[in-house]
Amino acid sequence: MPYFFDLPRELRDIVYMSVITAECPRPTLGDAQWLFKYKRVFQPESVRWGEYGCAWSQEPVPRTCANFLQTSRQVYDEMIAAIIFARMKGQMTVKLDCIAEDESFHYFTWLSIPLVSTSTTIQEGKSKIMPGWANSIMERYMTCPHRMLSSGCLACQGSSTLIHQLWVDVRLCGDRSRKWVRNNSPPERTSWAICAALKRLFDKGPNFSATKDSASTIEVDELVLNVVTPPNVPREKYLDEKFAIDQVEEGVVHPFTVARELVDVWNQLWSAYDFKSGLYQPLLERIKRVRICVNEETWRVRELKLELERGQAARRRLAARDGY
Repeated sequence: MPYFFDLPRELRDIVYMSVITAECPRPTLGDAQWLFKYKRVFQPESVRWGEYGCAWSQEPVPRTCANFLQTSRQVYDEMIAAIIFARMKGQMTVKLDCIAEDESFHYFTWLSIPLVSTSTTIQEGKSKIMPGWANSIMERYMTCPHRMLSSGCLACQGSSTLIHQLWVDVRLCGDRSRKWVRNNSPPERTSWAICAALKRLFDKGPNFSATKDSASTIEVDELVLNVVTPPNVPREKYLDEKFAIDQVEEGVVHPFTVARELVDVWNQLWSAYDFKSGLYQPLLERIKRVRICVNEETWRVRELKLELERGQAARRRLAARDGY
């Protein structure tokens, strides 16, 4: 029996690429035991923060390929070269599948988590959006429990995980006419469902059904929200691209209607005009860049990190002018 290193380097590289790019099968609506594979959110109060109708897969979270890097020095060197090549080709992507049924129920399933970067950090616990004077007041008058979130000698050590690219496929299916009948919650359901999934990732880690918060601080370099056109749907079945998101009519929602919704939700987070947008506002601190695609073609890009830095600079100028 030949050993692995007896194979030519070309064949070993094929094995490495297969491990790096491996994905779980995409789920399909109506499969056997379909509903038992997901944990659905039905609590009435979840409508308030836009999570009503979300469903989290109970399948095991895919493992990274990091354990292969520990097998031997030679495997490490060769696989690192394969990882660099795969990253240059855009194949080192953490993938999450979202089935948007009737724009009402959203089923989330992890497809692949090839590799992430984890490091030890000092968690200062200060919000980048919260004004500096608010942090000072909390440190002065709320020493407990805010003490655990303070900086300096009161800082605590933790881990930080960086996802270089998180790709979310939003697969549309169903009919707009069932949008209000099946789920009586606010109209931008798909965008808020995506926000709910991201918040779960940052709070719980990749295991969306976990009861405890993750000890690691997760950040994303680039978030790609890819709206996938339903297969085998005639063009005449689509509603108009500018059809209002709060209107109901028989037909299939246009992919660009959903893409526009996924772009506009970040404006709502910036404004924090209600409880829901304020709840998800911390997403702006964890995501550096958002790219909205339709069938893998880039449509819009939001540089959230640059927008955040400009907002911070404007806040400092206003604070200096007003004497804070």
